[in-house]
This record gives sequence, structure tokens and C-alpha cells, in this order.
Amino acid sequence: MRIERRLVGFGLFLVTVGVVILAVRQGAVPDEAIRRAWSLWPLILIGVGLSILLAGRPGAAVGGLIVVVTFGIVIGVAIGSGTFIPGICTGDRERGTSFAETGAELASPARIAVEEDCGDLHLTTGDGTSWNLGGTSSDGRPPIVNASTSDVRIRSDDGTPFDLAGSEAWDLVVPRVPTISLDVQVNAGDARLDLAGAHVTSLSVQRNAGSVAIDLREIAAIDKLDLEVNAGSATVRLPARSLDGAITVNAGSIALCRPADAGLRIDLGDSVAASNDFEAHGLVRDGNRWETPGFATAAIRIALTADANAASLSLDPAGSCAG
Repeated sequence: MRIERRLVGFGLFLVTVGVVILAVRQGAVPDEAIRRAWSLWPLILIGVGLSILLAGRPGAAVGGLIVVVTFGIVIGVAIGSGTFIPGICTGDRERGTSFAETGAELASPARIAVEEDCGDLHLTTGDGTSWNLGGTSSDGRPPIVNASTSDVRIRSDDGTPFDLAGSEAWDLVVPRVPTISLDVQVNAGDARLDLAGAHVTSLSVQRNAGSVAIDLREIAAIDKLDLEVNAGSATVRLPARSLDGAITVNAGSIALCRPADAGLRIDLGDSVAASNDFEAHGLVRDGNRWETPGFATAAIRIALTADANAASLSLDPAGSCAG
């Protein structure tokens, strides 16, 4: 039987990426190693050099294997941690220039939509009925804001290209009193959403490259969660209240932190090349559905549908859910 070498290399790449993602998400890789993953890039040159020197000789495949494994490690760490090239889109406030704060009163119900490209987003809640936005950008230019008493839309300034130095950082405070729907799209960089005390009808978050941490533990009310992660990572601290939601992850990872005594059901549908640790955490499988024993009678029921492709889903990983 003849083995196609190109397929072997591709298969080894996928295996390496998957193993590294799982190791990162389970906290088996130290933070320092994650930060230094990109320093492995000289191995790619070494591998290419060996392939040239050994061309047509025994051991010629070694160079290619070094290249494949190195790429797999770097990409796996990037996807698993949500951290890509250090210093890119990291929201360095010290290098940025503060822009003028803005905000206003909101009626109930209201909608808040946020779209940020390359930077850091920190979203929290505040007392009263007003929202407030502050932060920094490379030149002190604020994001574009279109607002009324019932609809707030905030997005990166189209006149400024991606701030790859990572100096764009937004601090957005949303009010706890009005009932709101919240739509957040963040492209590269990091995002943190702490919704303590908020009354939310629907929360939609799209994370494209980078990481997002969503804390719903102390949210006052939430009806629906919709989370999409593409080539990045997310940590979701679920609320101690019943919730329906949908999660989609493509070439990335999601960690779910469960509240005590909550029943959890996850329907994986037709996910492709996805891994999970549900069985190790006591969930029982029925076809494509996983759920905690006694889910139907639990006082708190969290039901999620998941579409995971070349991705990993994990429950209560110590590295992400501690604290």
C-alpha cells in the first residue's frame, strides 16, 4: 500500500493542533509557554533547511515533519488561548490617547450594538439608566457612535485601519435598570463582558480571532444566549438561572463554567472534528445530546445547542473557571 506523504503531513498537523488546543484549555500548558509559543518560529527555518539539504536522501522527510509540528503547536496555542502574535490587538492603554467620554440615558427596552476591530473591550454594568463609553485609541479619535434613547450603536472608526499596535481600548458601561438586548462583535484582541445585575433579553456575541470572557454569574435576568467563536477562544461563566442558548465554534475552543446544582443539556447536532470532556464531568450521552442526570426535574435548567467544527468544548476547566 502506498502512503500519500502530503496527507500524512496534513494529518499530523491536525493531530498536533487538536492535542495542543486540549492541553491549553485544560490548563496543562503554563502561561509562560503560551506567551513564548511564537518564539518557536526558527524551527520552521531549520525544517525547511533540512528538507533542502537532505533532498533525495534518507531522512528527507524529517524537515517537513519539523515544519508541520511547529506550525501545529503555534496554531494550536493561538486557537486554544485566543492569543495570536504578542503585541497585536492587545489594547495597550499606556500607548493610546484617551478620547472624550460619551453616554446618555436609555429607555426600556433598548438595544446596544458594539463592533470593535483590533483592540480591547471591557464591558461592565452600572447603576441607573445611563450608558457610558470611554477609553483610548492610537490618535485619540473616538469610535463612531449613533445613539437614541432606545438604540445605541458603537463601532470602530472606518477611517482608521486596524490598530495593530493594540492601543484601541474601550470601557463600556451599560445600565442595570433598563431591559436591554446586547449585540457584541469583536474582531481580534481581547474582550471581557461582566454583566452583573443587568436585565438582558438576548445576548449575542461574535468573537473572530482572539479571546472573550463572559461572566453571567450575577446577571439579574437573561432569556437567550447566542455565542459564535471563529479562530479564537471563549470562557462563559453560566448564570444560576434557567437559560436557552446556542454556541458555534469554528477552529477554536469554548470553556463552560457551570453554577452549582444547575442541570445542563448540550445538543451537539452534526458537529465535525469536535472534542469534549462531558463524560468526565458526569454528563450522560444520548445520541448527539449530553445532559446531567435529572436534568428534566432540575430547578435550574441550562439548555444549549452547539455547532463545533475543528473545535473543543470543555466543562469547568481549572485554568479558566477558577476564582
